[in-house]
Formats: sequence, structure tokens, C-alpha cells
Amino acid sequence: MIAAYEHSKWKPIKWENDMHCAVKVPDKNQWRRGQIIKMVTDTLVEVLLYDVGVEIVVNINCLRELEESLKTMGRLSLECSLVDIRPTGGSDKWTATACDCLSLYLTGAVATIILQVGSRDNNTTWPLPVKIFCRDEKGERVDVSKYLIKKGLALREKRIDTLADSCSVSEKSPERPLEQEDSVVTKCTKISFVPDKKSADITSEHKVYEFKEKIAEPRAPGCYKPPAIPNMKVFEAVVSCIGDDGTIFVVPKLSEFELAKMMNEIQKNLKCLGLLEPYLWKKGEACAIRGSDTLWYRGRVIEAVGGTIRVQYLDHGFTEKIPQCHLYPILLYPDIPQFCIPCQLYNTIPVGNIWQSDAIELLQELLSKREVEIHVMKPTDYNKKYEAERWEISFEELLLSETETPVLPPYVSSSLPPPEELFAVQVKHVVSPNEVYICLDSVESCSQFNHHSDTDDSGVSWESEPESLEEALRRSNKNVETFPPLTDFRTEMPCLAEYDDGLWYRAKIVSIKEFNPLTILVQFVDYGSTEKLTVNRLRQIPLHLMQYPARAIKVLLAGFKPPLKDSGKTRIPYCPKWSMEALWAMIDCLQGKQLYASSMAQAPEQVVTLYEDEQYPVHMSLVEMGLADRDD
Repeated sequence: MIAAYEHSKWKPIKWENDMHCAVKVPDKNQWRRGQIIKMVTDTLVEVLLYDVGVEIVVNINCLRELEESLKTMGRLSLECSLVDIRPTGGSDKWTATACDCLSLYLTGAVATIILQVGSRDNNTTWPLPVKIFCRDEKGERVDVSKYLIKKGLALREKRIDTLADSCSVSEKSPERPLEQEDSVVTKCTKISFVPDKKSADITSEHKVYEFKEKIAEPRAPGCYKPPAIPNMKVFEAVVSCIGDDGTIFVVPKLSEFELAKMMNEIQKNLKCLGLLEPYLWKKGEACAIRGSDTLWYRGRVIEAVGGTIRVQYLDHGFTEKIPQCHLYPILLYPDIPQFCIPCQLYNTIPVGNIWQSDAIELLQELLSKREVEIHVMKPTDYNKKYEAERWEISFEELLLSETETPVLPPYVSSSLPPPEELFAVQVKHVVSPNEVYICLDSVESCSQFNHHSDTDDSGVSWESEPESLEEALRRSNKNVETFPPLTDFRTEMPCLAEYDDGLWYRAKIVSIKEFNPLTILVQFVDYGSTEKLTVNRLRQIPLHLMQYPARAIKVLLAGFKPPLKDSGKTRIPYCPKWSMEALWAMIDCLQGKQLYASSMAQAPEQVVTLYEDEQYPVHMSLVEMGLADRDD
């Protein structure tokens, strides 16, 4: 369908009811065969995609004339109806609740369809009368009709015919008459309902059967095979994760292709696994896990507490707490060993015999997602306890001298003039209405002067002025690619960080925010602002840039406080005593203006009063707007 219509152009056609057409499904790169049900408007058409049994409304621009060669193939979906049941409430129409329940139960499920065709039905009954069976979360075979009756959504309806117990596989197309039989015959077929699949898998029973063979019945806990260790003393692997107990989970490079292939097959075939009814989970029980990325994984239960289950992704090593509805007690490919191998560092014992959080964090920084070389030092019998496997992991290249970050002293802080002295400032960053970062304006003025000229008008050259911070940073930006990457992420560690404008500025580490990928919260020391950056945007800072004091000075503003009565509903998330309206008003008062400050206190915190014209405090604007109260 895609090959025939992907580059086709729309042509005006007078569409009428029951006409066959090719339909481009909106928001998907899919073409389906369809039949027009009705014309909704002049431009909108209701169409039945009869190969998947879905009705949609599309614009006529999505329709093309169906080629004759595509009309010869029979429909790939079967229109069926459940026998022996009828709607509740005395009506012949099914309730929306019953339809929703049936849709939730069957959409995407791998089910067994038994055609109920007898001699009295003249073999032209449509939709086809059927019985449907599928597995519930316990792996037991469930009759969907009986399930609806049990839920009170259907009533039993007696049939005159008595159906035979035998069944045979049928591959008839619904557009062809079924063979006449003198006796009652029950025909059954297994169909995989996959509405969005491009190929006609519902006609390929052997594929469904092969996959069902690989998905075994629920078994006793721990029936997934232990990892297969490569038959070599040294092999390459990728570290998938680090456990809280110091266990290092690795996937051999030789197994990556097989793992990807198995995962693709699972996602392709595993659409739905029956009803999600209450199920008693046990520790160590094997299961299939629906991850937060909507993909299915092989796993096992580590702990069952309340409504959440702690599980482990066996092929990747991760552990996670997830709701019960994301688990299914079934084995996926039980004959394939686990791909993820748990390891421990050889002859390495943590301080106090317990791995501390900082040690785990260091291992995660050093090893997560890295390719390593595994040296098998002491193989362990996995049948006894494969988690106890011990390894030696070679990552000496991470500790080479050229990759080490020298520990530098913190930046020197800029100091404010003595109290009651008025001085020019610029506000660089606003945290809240009464907490800002300022720079002494005189420092920048001097820097600009030094940048423009180093001689006087008489032509007599003065001694060479020291290089300004702006000039030093400008020169460093030209050579930043030659600076080593940052490898030490301790708090307050000085560094160079790349801002959104593509330039590099002086910064310091505030904290580690994420480990996968490693993301660091840094503060730009000359501006006061903070930002989360990945490690590729951090560099070791040249020593000569440490001689300049950090320009941004954190101060509290005196003379005002949050109002007692504040009608503003939206609060600052990290400072809820102030409203967002007050924050934006303060930014308007400060942005791009020449301001003056007077120091009120320098310990324990630096407190200043900001003035706009040496007389009028900037906070008076907030007081007049009712966004702050005076604090005398």
C-alpha cells in the first residue's frame, strides 16, 4: 500500500456510499484499504478500514481510488459476534459499559476464535457467530462470554443447536461461502488482533503459534535461565547500571545484537495479555514488565508491598517500583538466558562492609553506559547464587593524569563598600523580590576603560595594565577546545561552563542533578544565575582565570517584606511567600537601569537598600502596587 500510494497525488473524485478506496490514516504513515460508510459533509467522509475493522472520519484529501489489483484480495479482518449471550436490561442493544469492557479485554490480545457454524445456519451468517477464549493474568483460559455474564454485562441465551466438541482450523475468507456440512461443525482459528500492524499478520497463524510457544505458561519463581557467561577470560561489555549494593550489571558486546532482536520481537508480537484482575504476587516470581517507556521487558518480582511491586529488569539490571497493572505473570522467551550479568569488583570491600551512597554515585559516574573490559577472576556456580559472581573491571584510562581535575580553591568573593556609602551597581540575577545578585558597576567601568586604551593623550605609554576578566575570557573562548573535560564534580568545584549563547563563562558546581545522563547544576559566578548542564558543556578552568574575584554578590534587599494580604494566587514555587506578580514587577523595576546601593549589614548576610535615583528606593513601586509592605 505504501509503495502504491506514498507519492500519489489527490484527484477530485465524486465519492459515494459503499465505494472502495485507499485511505491515508491521519497522523500515521499508513495506507489502508477502506469502504465509504457515509458522506458526513462535502469534505469529511466516514470510512471503514475493513482490514483492521476500524471506522474513522477523514478528509477527502486522504482518499485515493483503490487499484483493481488490491480489490481481488479478501478482507483481512473478520466481523464476529459472541454467541449464547444477549445484552442486559431487556434491550437488544449493548450498553457502552459492555462495549468498553470488551474493547479493553480484547483489543490487541492474542485470542482463540472458535467459529460456531452449524447446518441450520446456512453458512452465510454474518457477522460470524464465535466463541472467544484468551488468557487472563494468571495464565488461565477464559471464555469472554462467561466473563461478561460474570460482570453482569450480559445474559446467557440458550441455543437450540448442540455444538460438537471437535474443531478444525479454518482459513476461509469472509467473502467466500463456507462449505456445506450435514452435521454441526465447530471451526476454530487463532488470530492475533493487531490493528496498527502494516502486514496482514492475522492470516499468518503459524507466526502467532510460534510466538505463543516462546511465551510459556506461568511457572514457579526463578525459571528464567541465568546469564550465559562468555567462554573467555577477557571480554568487552557495556555497563547497564550500578545496583545499590555495589553490583555492576554488564551486557557483553557479543550479546547486544541478540538482545535488540529479542526486544524487537517482544514489542512486535506482545500487544495485550488479557484482563488485569487482582493477582497475588510472590517474591522471586518471573513476569513480563510494562516499563514507563511503554515497552515490554522480562523481569522478576523483588518485593511486593501494597499496591506497588519492586521489580528487576533481568536483561538490563535496573530495579524499579511500579504499579501492579504494569506486570503480567508470564515468561517471555524462557529458553533464552538473561543477557545482563551481575558482577562485583575483585578483592574490593567497601568501607564498613556496606556500600555507601557516595561510593555508589562515584561508580555510577565512572561506569554507567561505558564500554569496559571484563577480566573473569573467580567464576561462580550460577545455579547456587549467580549474583555472587566476581569480576575485575579495567577502567584505568579514566584515572590517567591528564583526565584528573586539579582541586582548586574557591573563587575569591567581591566585597561591598563600607555601610552607609552609596555606590553604583547593576542587578545581574533576581531570585525573589528581596533576593538578588548584584555587580559593582565601577568594576565594569574600569574594565571597559582598560579595554579601550592603555595610553594617555600625550602619547606617553603607561605601564601595561593587568588583563581584564573580559579579555581573559575572550581569549579562553578561542582555545576552549584545548581545555581538558571536567572529571571532578564535587560541590563548589570551579570550572568553565557553556551558556546558551555558545560562549564559556566562569562557573562552579552546585550539585549533581541526574545520573543518566550525568547532569550537573552549575552557577555562573559572575552573574548569579544557575543552569543544568550535561558534562560535555563543562571544562576545567585555566588557573589564570581564578585570580579574578567572583563578581556576582548575593544580597538581601532591605525596606520591604511580603504583604500580609496578598490576592495573587500564583506563587513562586521555591519561595511561596512571594507572588509571581511581585517577582515580575521587581524585574521591571530593576532591568537595564542604573541603580545605587547602600550597605545596611554585611553579616551574617549582606543586606542593602537599592535606589533608582539616589533618593527613591526601588521597592517603593512594589509597596504602591500593593505587592509588598514597608519594613521599617
